[in-house]
Amino acid sequence: MDGDEAQPENGGHGGVRARVGDAPLDAGQQLRIRATHRGFTYQHLYAVGCLLRLRDAGAQALLVERDEDLEVVLPGRHLYLQVKTRQSGVLVWSDIRDAVDAYLTEIRPEHDAGRRSGTPALIVATNARPGRDLLADTRKTDWPGDVRLLHPGGPPGLDAWLPHPAADLDGMLEWCTAEAARVPFPSLRPQTLVEKLAARVQYASTGARGQAFVVEELPRLFEQFVEELRALPEVPDAYRPQQASLQLISNERVRLVVGYSGAGKTTWASYAAQQCPLPVTYCDVSEGMSGDALAESLARELAARHLSNPAEAGLPHGSSAEVLRAVHLRLTRAGVTVVVVIDNAHRLPVDAIRMVVDAQPSASLVLLAQPRLDQAVLEAHLGITAQALLGWSVDTIAEVFEADGCRTDYPTAQRVGAITGSLPLYVGQAARLTRSDYGGDAAAFCAAYEQRTHATATAQELILEAAFSSLDTTATTLAGLLALAEVPLTRDELQRLAAVAGLESPPVNARALRILVGHGLTQSVIDGHLKLHDAARHLALSYVDELDDDVADRLRHGLCELLEGHGAPDRLSRWMRLLGATGQIEQLISLTEREAFFERGYPRELRAVLVDTANAPDGDAALRFDAHNALSIWTFRDRDLAHLSSHVQAMEELLRVGHPDFGPRESTLLACRRIRMHAMTGDLAELHRTFTEAQARLASPSRYEGTLRFEYAAAVWDAGEYEGAMKLAWDAAREFMRQIGLEEDDLAASVDELSVRWTSHDSPDDFKRLADCFDLIVGAHRKLESMQFGMWAMWAMKFYEVSRAPRSAINSGQDVADVLRLQDPQGALGLLDQLLQAAENNGLPDMVIGIRSQRAEVLARLGDVSGAREEIALLSRYELTSAQELDLQYQSRLIEEITNDLRNPFGRG
Repeated sequence: MDGDEAQPENGGHGGVRARVGDAPLDAGQQLRIRATHRGFTYQHLYAVGCLLRLRDAGAQALLVERDEDLEVVLPGRHLYLQVKTRQSGVLVWSDIRDAVDAYLTEIRPEHDAGRRSGTPALIVATNARPGRDLLADTRKTDWPGDVRLLHPGGPPGLDAWLPHPAADLDGMLEWCTAEAARVPFPSLRPQTLVEKLAARVQYASTGARGQAFVVEELPRLFEQFVEELRALPEVPDAYRPQQASLQLISNERVRLVVGYSGAGKTTWASYAAQQCPLPVTYCDVSEGMSGDALAESLARELAARHLSNPAEAGLPHGSSAEVLRAVHLRLTRAGVTVVVVIDNAHRLPVDAIRMVVDAQPSASLVLLAQPRLDQAVLEAHLGITAQALLGWSVDTIAEVFEADGCRTDYPTAQRVGAITGSLPLYVGQAARLTRSDYGGDAAAFCAAYEQRTHATATAQELILEAAFSSLDTTATTLAGLLALAEVPLTRDELQRLAAVAGLESPPVNARALRILVGHGLTQSVIDGHLKLHDAARHLALSYVDELDDDVADRLRHGLCELLEGHGAPDRLSRWMRLLGATGQIEQLISLTEREAFFERGYPRELRAVLVDTANAPDGDAALRFDAHNALSIWTFRDRDLAHLSSHVQAMEELLRVGHPDFGPRESTLLACRRIRMHAMTGDLAELHRTFTEAQARLASPSRYEGTLRFEYAAAVWDAGEYEGAMKLAWDAAREFMRQIGLEEDDLAASVDELSVRWTSHDSPDDFKRLADCFDLIVGAHRKLESMQFGMWAMWAMKFYEVSRAPRSAINSGQDVADVLRLQDPQGALGLLDQLLQAAENNGLPDMVIGIRSQRAEVLARLGDVSGAREEIALLSRYELTSAQELDLQYQSRLIEEITNDLRNPFGRG
């Protein structure tokens, strides 16, 4: 078996990696690994198909990973099966040359000499059709008669009982599931049987079970599956895996999986047991159960299930621990390795858990538990670190809501994840409440929950209220402070906030913090920062509400001081919202003057503050002018001409009234807004007149010259004059380069080198405006249906990175990827992975759909057609904007065109 060949790697995007987010270090290796796993999984499913038909074929055994991928021993015959998968859909001679040569020169001579019994044959089972040349070769008279190809659409051959290969993994799984439905075990679901058999094939491939499955032993194996899974809670028909889902077996002998009720621990264990190659024994610790009772019950269960010899199955005399230890030794002597799952392990004292673990020194144990105060003690005694299930991904949350008839967009699905901690029980109830109480409007549910105005109590609240009820005032206040912060804090920062709230004793606060950790309410993140569990945030905020208004106000101001000056996106976002909440309007307005203000996902939350400031009749004219200016930018981006016009009129009136601080800056800003407004109305004569008059008013040279020139170029672009806009944008770029002190050769400098100049320049925003010029040239090329914009896109991306403008940097990065995908799809994939991470890191969920759809098309270019189609199907579950729908349709068409090209029958085969 082997997967597709890897594509060559490409580097050279270190500048993006420096500031636009982490990604897999080797995207090419990631593709190779995926292809390898797909190939092995296909092989294992094909083996399962053989197992399900062995008895009907009259076969004696199936061997795995010996001289060939699979071997079938039949009376008087020996079949050697090579399983080949090709994403391209075409099989060529070089794909099978080594297997055929090995069969003809090594394997067949062994049978001819009588050293191996039975008549041999080599069968290549493949998901791809033979290429033209290979097909012609198989029809020649000198083609070996005992070497056959089995492929989709081809004849079944002499051994018609063999599974007919499907074109992809899904097809192979469907075929096996349909075949498994014929097995007479009604309590064993067909897909569960397929998954268990595939896991056993994988396990046997490592050398276990002699790498063989004997036909007479299969019924007993099926019965064992039934007994194992009967004891486990039933897995829902629509089970949805969690993010980075754990397996029951790992390198650690003992694992502790911790999570609140509703985290899906038991369901995960039941599902993971279906894929586990080892026998699984499940035990649920009931309330009040002692360690001795658990040990005795476990010993009886293990003996009854896994010791087939009646003499061995009897229990010896002794203490419960001794009995469990004796049964474990018998299992070890019999060569039986088991996985023991102990659910609700938090109900047992630490000593009892240690006793059960020590009595089974070679078994794999998985302890499922809720958070406990002495969890650190248990971890220390067992020498392990607790693990947590990560909850559902944003895609899965969208799928759950869609299943309940409530489609949601990506940002809202992400919001639901933040509210619920992505825990399955909580997400499921959120979807049901959205349908029943909010007419299917997920955003309305989120708003009500965040404002704590929802009418129906949730399981999430009831579970967490029980946890909070056992906390003292110090602990609940600290939880409230972490909830108020919204971002992770250092212990010192938390102590400073606590002091404002009247909690001035560090030792007392430290003890309360340990209690919060023990209850699983706080989590330690990178660099020792602490955060409240997402699911607990809204309940914890209620404890802040109970504080005096004066204390609450001082807390917000104190938090504002803590966060000021931090460049991390989450801290910057929270700080800016606190500026509005604490009435620090002047400082907030000053931020809107920065070019990067509109780059992130958070400013829209501040819109109401700016509207109030702009419309305050007795407010400072300069503040009102800047507020209208910021709002005019928003309305222009929203293509809202009516509101844009009203803001421009207000700016004109304020400028006419005058203010001591008004000067060239304000008149230039007004001219820029009027220019854009005239472009939207199509009044080109007024557009040109406004620019000419504004330019004439500026002194020469002026620091505002470049800004005016760019706005003029952009307005000309808006008006559809793309050739002219391209020239004007380059003129504006040269003006900014003059102001910055850059020569054309400097455009090749690295991000780090340019960042040094950015930090020392007296007007850093000029770097952002220079990037805007390059980006406008890219846009003009696109409108003119030209792809000759790679250099401009690279420059734009670089200067956006330098000026800390993540949204624009990502947009330009997508332009770069669009050029790269044609000559270097591997490099394009690596870049898109970085951009996707950057969108997540910078709080730009609205950009994720576009990046992922573009990435899907690149996957298809790299041969991963099934992965590309799967990604498009996932994205289609979201509530999409019209632009996103058009983009998905476009990328889907490209993927199908690429697929047809990959299957071009005229290539050499």
